[in-house]
Amino acid sequence: MEQREFLKIIQSCRRRMNIAGFLEESVSALSIGAGIGILFQAAAFLTPLYYVNIYIGLTLLLAEMSVLAVMLIRRTTMEQAALVMDGFGFEERIVTAYEHLDQEGTLIELQREDAMKELSAHRNRIQISVLPSWKKIGLCLSLFVLLTGLSFIPSVVKERAAELHNLKEEVKKKEDEIEEMVEALEQLKQEKLTRQQQETLSEMAESLESSLSEYRQAVSQEMLEAASQKLDYKYEIMSDQLSEIMRDIEGGASISLATADALKAMEDKMKELNKMKPSKEDGTGQGQGSSGEGNNGDGSGQGNQDGSGSADDGDGQGDGGNGQGDGNGQDGEGGAENGRGTGSSNTPHDYVSVPNAIADSGNLTGNATNHDTSEYFRAQTGLSWEGTHTSYDAVIGSYEQNAYEGIAAGRYPSGMEEIIKEYFASFD
Repeated sequence: MEQREFLKIIQSCRRRMNIAGFLEESVSALSIGAGIGILFQAAAFLTPLYYVNIYIGLTLLLAEMSVLAVMLIRRTTMEQAALVMDGFGFEERIVTAYEHLDQEGTLIELQREDAMKELSAHRNRIQISVLPSWKKIGLCLSLFVLLTGLSFIPSVVKERAAELHNLKEEVKKKEDEIEEMVEALEQLKQEKLTRQQQETLSEMAESLESSLSEYRQAVSQEMLEAASQKLDYKYEIMSDQLSEIMRDIEGGASISLATADALKAMEDKMKELNKMKPSKEDGTGQGQGSSGEGNNGDGSGQGNQDGSGSADDGDGQGDGGNGQGDGNGQDGEGGAENGRGTGSSNTPHDYVSVPNAIADSGNLTGNATNHDTSEYFRAQTGLSWEGTHTSYDAVIGSYEQNAYEGIAAGRYPSGMEEIIKEYFASFD
């Protein structure tokens, strides 16, 4: 019974020694980890490190795991614990008794009995502290306070790191989107299409590959926005091209049902991804069209952006797109006629109405100043400004000239020059 109690006391001291050693080594390791973390935070003020806090967390975790591994390997043995206990005034009685615990003999039994007696009588001498010194704890806490304070200090470099991270996330989404579209186009190219349709799909894929390269090179929000604008424009053009292919199919072209379904799905996907404003041909926004006071059969009218414009003859037939226009004018014989007509997007544009007092201000063209002096009158359907009738080609030419002047002056985002040139080239 005495021997069992003797071993129990040694085991209890050994356990406290292992805990004390682990805590002391942990405080030292965490202090080192906090010091490395401070260096990381300092570096974050000089170079963009978005994941700096994750790096610091991994450093501290690695430090603690290292301590745990070392303590498992170098944990205190029973003999070492007995030797430490002897340091509290037992003059190596305990370690000697432990070493000869399984041996027999008169002297050994007397020595063991004496050691157990002394240990039982003076056990309170053994004081093994579990906590590290307050100096080490204070140093560790100070380093963590400094580390936390640095993490909350804002800086331009940290904002740049967050911006770059968000940029990479957006680029990654766009890359996945474009790669999915390219893969779908490559699959469509395997279908039985005409040579011209195959070439169209190849051009689409090459154009999307070009956009993919632009996204991968984007290092700023401005470059990302420029790439997105170009991609949106490409989606609009590609959607029109796919619609053209679908019209060919509906016209009786020989093609499998699976191919037709795939083309339709691709067209729908393009329209879904197209984030540009509605095109001039199928716009849905409502607006007031500019109209002139007509003579020789020209009438005044108020139109919508979705196709209606000024009426060009007394019977109210509009020359603009898919809307309706109210015509109120005089015919060639002087008889006044009122009419309400419908137009079609397939109707040729004979002219457009241009407001008076055209002004040019920076990137904007139009009646930018002195608009209070513009002459206007109230037509049947609302307010119209008096203007002059100008040919469609003349207006497009004017806009094209202004666009090219803007390119020369550098007024447009980087990378948009070719898009603008392609846009105006499409009117030829």
